[in-house]
Amino acid sequence: MATLRAALFDLGGTLWEWYPNLTVEGILAGVTPQAIRLLSPEQAASLSPEEAAVAVRRAYLELEHAACDGDTSAMPVELSVQRGLASLGVTVDSQTAKDITAALYVSERRTTRLLPRAAEILHELALSGLRLGIISNRMYGGDLLLDDLGYFGISHYFFSIVTSAEAGQMKPHPALFKQALAELSVDPSEAVMIGDDLCADISGALAVGMRAVWVRRPADRTDEPPAGVPSIRTLSELPSIIAAMH
Repeated sequence: MATLRAALFDLGGTLWEWYPNLTVEGILAGVTPQAIRLLSPEQAASLSPEEAAVAVRRAYLELEHAACDGDTSAMPVELSVQRGLASLGVTVDSQTAKDITAALYVSERRTTRLLPRAAEILHELALSGLRLGIISNRMYGGDLLLDDLGYFGISHYFFSIVTSAEAGQMKPHPALFKQALAELSVDPSEAVMIGDDLCADISGALAVGMRAVWVRRPADRTDEPPAGVPSIRTLSELPSIIAAMH
């Protein structure tokens, strides 16, 4: 087996989590009033912030599920806004949807906390010589994500950051994994994906020839990963798993 040279991480549910009692719908509802001001007065008057937030979130999840079901069509970041609003009878063009998407941004520092020992584990893996990267399905990437990673003190660990927002596709689409591998200059057999989603993270990685470690969240889940894929309940278990893969 090839020597392991790189470890790639999902974000939500793998390195960080929402604060208790927060939901994406609730977070979006708090910023939706300013976002729907970008619509015409007639369109805005027909929507409530709560229903718009729920519709956009539902559309985003539907796109994720479609990607897991094998849909390889383009999924630009504004598509969840377009489809969500369309389900409420409001049609917007691509640019308006992009503007609304930008207006819905909420920093992770307001909603999210690192999982226990996440920073320490990243430090340990980096010291071991592994090149680290991120592959994440999310509505925002680029400088916004770098700012959040910097706030948590972990941005300097990553040599590659690939997001669905910038790639125009969602995991498990192979394009995201291949881009990360190319940026890290490693072959698939030399890399491992660590994530909590059996489809997006684990199946996506295996499909391009990578290895994988499944983060079992919540810890009492009873489903199992594919044969040969180890599972962990906390990040503290990861270094020993990684060491066994070398």
